[in-house]
Amino acid sequence: MKRIMISSLVFVFLFASVSALHAQEIYIGALVGYSSEKPKLPDIQDIEFESDATLFYGGRLGLKISMFAIEAMYIRAGHELTQIGAGVIDWDGRELEYQYIGANVKLFPLSIAVFHPYVMAGYGYYMAEIQDVGDDKTGSYSVGVGLELKFSKIALVAEGKYRRGDVVIDGNDLELGNYSLNVGLNIYF
Repeated sequence: MKRIMISSLVFVFLFASVSALHAQEIYIGALVGYSSEKPKLPDIQDIEFESDATLFYGGRLGLKISMFAIEAMYIRAGHELTQIGAGVIDWDGRELEYQYIGANVKLFPLSIAVFHPYVMAGYGYYMAEIQDVGDDKTGSYSVGVGLELKFSKIALVAEGKYRRGDVVIDGNDLELGNYSLNVGLNIYF
């Protein structure tokens, strides 16, 4: 009797595991977008920077389970600093390159036919470098919303996101706040 019970439990566990595997989808994707950055030096009042917008690129790898997804993401952008005001530093005309590597959790609360809107939150690492000055990295959070148009195994994705990070470059606190809009393509397996 004990043997039948254990065998039955193993069968139920394996059946449930196989069913759960079919409810999961792995995806890989590429993205390009528009990034707007306005760095701030909170400790130096006489110096400001103009907002700079540029194109960025990146990729993602994720696992979608029912109405949730977990994904790893990488993006890279290069912004040109335009300094307003003179002071103890001169970063005017230098490139602020940043890279972001992080993980996101997505919630798809409603799906209608091919339309899959979502909200997302994530955490990762900003790696910022100002050309010929210095670099730093720090933990950073991100929040956003998006829409996935899924056609069988291919999905078109559009999303808006905000990322924030504070780094120390050449002994100066630099606040980074980045708004981005991107489009991409995901391939599901």
